Amino acid sequence: MRKRIKMVRQIGDRIVRLSDWLAQKDYFVAIRRGFILPFPLIMIGALALLIRHLPFDLLGRTVPVEWLPFVFQTCDLIVSGTFGIAGLVVLSGFAAVLTHLSNKKPNRTLANPIITATVVLCCYFLLVAPSLGGDLTAAMSISRGMLAATLTASVAGIIYLKLLNMRWFRLPVSGLNQDPLVGDVFLSLPAAAVTIVIFASFKTALVFGGNSDIIHSLNTLIVAPFEGAELGLPLAIAFEMSAQIFWFFGLHGPNVLTGVSEHIFIPATIANHAMVIDGLQPQHIITSQFFDFFARIGGSGGTLSLILAMMFISKSPSNRRFALIALLPAICNINEPLLFGIPLILNPIFVIPFILVPVAQIIIGYLAITLDLMPMLSFPTAWSTPVLVSGYTVTGSEAGSIVQLVCLVAGAFIYYPFVRLSEQLSTRRNRQVLNNLLQSSIHNPMKGHPMRLIGQFDEEGRMAHSLADLLQRCLKTKTGLFLEYQPQVDIQKKRVVGVEGLLRWNHPHFGRIAPPITVALAEDLGIVDQLGYRVLEIACKQRVEWSEHLPADLLVSVNVAPRQLAERDFDVRVLEILEETGLSPKLLELEITESTALLPEMHSIDSLIRLRNAGVKIALDDFGMGFTSLHYLRLLPLDVVKIDRSLTIANSVNEQIVKSIQDLTASLNIKTIVEGVEKDEQVQTFAAHGCTVFQGYLFSHPLAASEIVPFVNGIGFSASEAETAQDLPPLDLVAERDRVSA
Repeated sequence: MRKRIKMVRQIGDRIVRLSDWLAQKDYFVAIRRGFILPFPLIMIGALALLIRHLPFDLLGRTVPVEWLPFVFQTCDLIVSGTFGIAGLVVLSGFAAVLTHLSNKKPNRTLANPIITATVVLCCYFLLVAPSLGGDLTAAMSISRGMLAATLTASVAGIIYLKLLNMRWFRLPVSGLNQDPLVGDVFLSLPAAAVTIVIFASFKTALVFGGNSDIIHSLNTLIVAPFEGAELGLPLAIAFEMSAQIFWFFGLHGPNVLTGVSEHIFIPATIANHAMVIDGLQPQHIITSQFFDFFARIGGSGGTLSLILAMMFISKSPSNRRFALIALLPAICNINEPLLFGIPLILNPIFVIPFILVPVAQIIIGYLAITLDLMPMLSFPTAWSTPVLVSGYTVTGSEAGSIVQLVCLVAGAFIYYPFVRLSEQLSTRRNRQVLNNLLQSSIHNPMKGHPMRLIGQFDEEGRMAHSLADLLQRCLKTKTGLFLEYQPQVDIQKKRVVGVEGLLRWNHPHFGRIAPPITVALAEDLGIVDQLGYRVLEIACKQRVEWSEHLPADLLVSVNVAPRQLAERDFDVRVLEILEETGLSPKLLELEITESTALLPEMHSIDSLIRLRNAGVKIALDDFGMGFTSLHYLRLLPLDVVKIDRSLTIANSVNEQIVKSIQDLTASLNIKTIVEGVEKDEQVQTFAAHGCTVFQGYLFSHPLAASEIVPFVNGIGFSASEAETAQDLPPLDLVAERDRVSA
């Protein structure tokens, strides 16, 4: 048993690794995102299709008869306008994404995504346009044109971008025009021309070879292996597996194999109906109805089983919500929203159950009929009839509904482990995307772009938009954001003298969001001032709640964003928050970060002076020894400077710098706090130079609000006790901290 479990886990790990590998490949990333793009159209089209084909004539019973033609026509137009251009949307999206991914690689010629999409569209119409007239609707639709669109986008997009990166296929465009688009157009001319000529030549060769309609030729080629096959279980399994494989690559499997259905399965359904009318026993088990109501419960892939697995097994709230959205159309056998929304297309995690579930349901239905547990399917029933109801109406027996239920449950159990694997992979991908966002928020690689995170146009950009929306809601509702507090320890007084409030955001799906990401998103949205005031409000309220449990002089420190400091009423806003929360100004310390504040304007300095006069402490964070640092000492009304953690790495140079800072600030009656202290040696070294207040992991990691009171009271001393504890070595305080934590 353990060996089997180990083997299953190994298979799961291999699938996850394969999915990870594919997820990193530009081609598969572009295809997957290209298939996601038409999802809004597909969702709207699916709803229109559902209304158009409501079972039991529900539409006729609820809508006046004279309105029905108008409703039918409107639904048909919506279906045609959404499903009808899905192929073009996929093609254009693939070209744009592939271009964007190519541009991110080093030593690549920057390609314009719009031009790439234009070239690919041209190649597509060259390839699929009938030579002697005809309707192009099929060529653009989700049902028949997706195969040609996918192949054309893949080949034309890759050829064009390859040519564009060759020196011989680029025109010199320097100084051509001030408009960069003009330069992009002229730069792309040779590569675009060669790509179009290649496709035009290929189409000409097809025409001379007698294959002017490539879509018809492809469909004929696909149907050929099924010609002459005997109607039975093997044919049913082979047919459904083929349909699922086509669906996996984004092609409407049943529509691609329409020729097989029209010649084999639909005639069998008609024959069964005729026998029932004549009072005879139906003869065919495998019919088109058998696929509609037993092999494809919820649509191709038995996707209603997947929805059930997501609703009742998935641990992801987003998956469960999406399953609810896809449930209504899936009940009526419309599964496009699910296929393109997750997506199942080109998703290696789901390829096995996507093929296996309908095969298992075919076998269950076939055995139920051959064992006389369920009658043959012989009564006309609309394909959109809801599941369980359709089982009864198509067989004329409750056994049909029971067998459908068994098929659903069996399919859900097959999908179950793959749903869990999918969530594991999704978690891993989300972590990687969040890590990429963190790097962007820290290093800001998008120089010259006004937005660091939201301005990205890839998976990171989409997650940034999602996070930004939730961050705005959190600020509006005053939920979701909270602070952790890192103690500041005075080793002379042997007590905690202050805590710094540090922003935290626990996302409901992604867990902890790194503070630099939160701040960068707020900056992109232009709401960093709102975020800063929210942090200040939380800190002040919390300090008031601690009043009866902590020393009366313990400070709470909060960082101030440059945008806040630049506001002319900054001091007024701060004093209003202090008044609303009931916190004394003497217990608040505002930290200005040197690395981001730069030189403040005079009205900012005036705000700080007014706040200091009201009792608020002013601290300068990340203090170094540059010109700006010294200028701040002269210009700003400072009470505290926090020595930058880069100077706390003990060496002879840093020691001299810190000693100079300590001497200088002491002469100006400004206290110092040494940040980033992680080792005993740092405390000993800098204490020897006169530093007394330290902050860092050596003393404590940032703590939850509920942990501050026991921490401070557990290792600290009251003001009166501090005088009798002057001989306590600094490191004894650390030992006491560890004892309390244990």
